[in-house]
Amino acid sequence: MNFREALEIIRTILPGCAQGEYDGIIVKRLEASNTLDEGRTTNQTHIAISGEQMNMFPYLMADGYFACDYESRDEQLKKYFITQIPLYIYRTNLLYLSADEETGIAFDEKGSRCVRASIMRSRRKEQADQVQLSLTKIDDQEFITFRKLLHTGDYLVLLKHREKLYYDCLGVKAADETKGEYHLSSLNNKFYKLPTNTTVDIRQLIEIPLVPEETAEDAAVRKTGAENILLYGVPGAGKSHEIKTKYCSDETYMERVVFYPEYMYSDFVGQILPRVEKDESGNDRLKYVFTPGPFTRLLKKAEQDPGNYYYLVIEELNRGNAPAIFGEIFQLLDRKDEEGFPAREVGESEYGISNYDVAKEVYGDENHLVRIPSNMYVLATMNTADQNVFTLDTAFQRRWTMRQIENNFEKSSTRKTLFPERR
Repeated sequence: MNFREALEIIRTILPGCAQGEYDGIIVKRLEASNTLDEGRTTNQTHIAISGEQMNMFPYLMADGYFACDYESRDEQLKKYFITQIPLYIYRTNLLYLSADEETGIAFDEKGSRCVRASIMRSRRKEQADQVQLSLTKIDDQEFITFRKLLHTGDYLVLLKHREKLYYDCLGVKAADETKGEYHLSSLNNKFYKLPTNTTVDIRQLIEIPLVPEETAEDAAVRKTGAENILLYGVPGAGKSHEIKTKYCSDETYMERVVFYPEYMYSDFVGQILPRVEKDESGNDRLKYVFTPGPFTRLLKKAEQDPGNYYYLVIEELNRGNAPAIFGEIFQLLDRKDEEGFPAREVGESEYGISNYDVAKEVYGDENHLVRIPSNMYVLATMNTADQNVFTLDTAFQRRWTMRQIENNFEKSSTRKTLFPERR
């Protein structure tokens, strides 16, 4: 089937629509995971575009995420840039999908509305890449309204305007996929294109400020995207070296601890300790005050300095009883992601906890909910070849991004030669 025949099927199934000049077509039958229907069994909110259909969209590729082994990828680069593409939705199509109920969207005199939807290319372990279309927290709300009218088995139709970077976006009900000899399902998961060239002038897409200097307001914007990352491998593989070279080597922005069997929650978070202080008369008085541990000290630094990333480094995570050491802090390891939350919140704790002492130390308010801010990383190392260590349960492990550090002497630039070669 050629491009002209594919377009004819769409125009037959949706009479009066798709009247522009196009050079790209994709049709996708939606699975339950691609919809925003209630009662789904997945947390996925994007529309997964795979195979040849990915070529319908422009996206930015970073070598540190794509041009490397999967285990060596820098996961931060996946969402370092998120492309937003302009889509045109149409009043007649939405009325068709909603059974003639108005959606509250304001359309222009031609019955169209330009909305922005997000796209991001994603790698998957031992599977082909995919493009994730739609991040619900940063897409235009009108596009989310359109998506809520599409259900399992319905079709999403995207048509790229000829030599332009914008698209017509249409929905087709599952019950209407066939009209006579025309079957929309014959276009499913395929990409039809013409041999055209689309020139993209970035100045037409973004407003570039004349004065690039950072303002005081910009400086206060909190950095986002921090994660919990667990580096594991055999002893000597270079886990600590990976932290130093890839994440941070400046002790100003770090707290480093080592877990061991006797290490406790009070060592990690803080504890009430006696302290002798002078009273107003100059006499020594014994007081019991909260003394913060490395977690609380770094949490306070990160909270008060939003313009920089901070790194809590935990060496030998499995040599201590990690769940017991973290205590209720364990809840803070659930981080907000780009699929379910605004971009400015990505990386901070999804749930807050109540901790009188920590809240008073960090925020000056004992009633403030404690959260790990979006600019604070938690980096841990774990040896996999040691015996007599604590096991990490699944609930604890799932809150970390696991990265294996391989013991590869051939690739190491810092290897040492213990024995000279024999001649």
